[in-house]
Amino acid sequence: MSARVVLESLPYLLRGTLVTVGLSLAVIALGTAAGLTLGVLRFVPWRGVGRGIGWAVEVVRAVPLLLLMFFIFFGLPAIGVGLPTLPAAVLAMSLWMMVNTAEVVRGGIQSIPTGQVEAARSLGLGWVPMMRHVIVPQAVRRMIPPFVGLCTILIKDTSLAAIIGVFELTRAAQETIERTLRSFEIYTVTAAIYFVICFPLTRLAQRAEARLARPS
Repeated sequence: MSARVVLESLPYLLRGTLVTVGLSLAVIALGTAAGLTLGVLRFVPWRGVGRGIGWAVEVVRAVPLLLLMFFIFFGLPAIGVGLPTLPAAVLAMSLWMMVNTAEVVRGGIQSIPTGQVEAARSLGLGWVPMMRHVIVPQAVRRMIPPFVGLCTILIKDTSLAAIIGVFELTRAAQETIERTLRSFEIYTVTAAIYFVICFPLTRLAQRAEARLARPS
């Protein structure tokens, strides 16, 4: 491996890394907020609302993220809605994050024993206070491991944004390889950067799962 090529290319790769991190944080913030809302709304007393949200979530989850990105970036302009590359990537990945977070929330809430719901109702709590003070706080502990894993997947999948022209870490690596013709060195460094970003999250998910598995 040529150390000189790596050192000369590292600042450019780090610029792409900053975009990757910023893109990930924006998508996680938007997708988590929307996904938490959708996930909770699936349990509203009005059955038609919950079913409708459930079907919408399943439809979007069935679409690959890359196809979702193509649809937003290349498809929406056909109906007069054109978005620049970065907003299109943020929108596509936020939708992906939203529906998958909603599924994590659904699983967390359904894992709470029904006795908790019955106890809350026996105390005269309505649906909103019951979810806010009883169900969701307990479910959050169970949501953390899969949610952290979801964030790790998202960070790696930001590389798909390079396909529509977003400058991020993978795009920076591709452009560097075109300039230096050193694919092995550049891809190795790029993989190492992704590892540095994702490994702490992976460890966090493992620790959260281990802590959850301990008897109370």
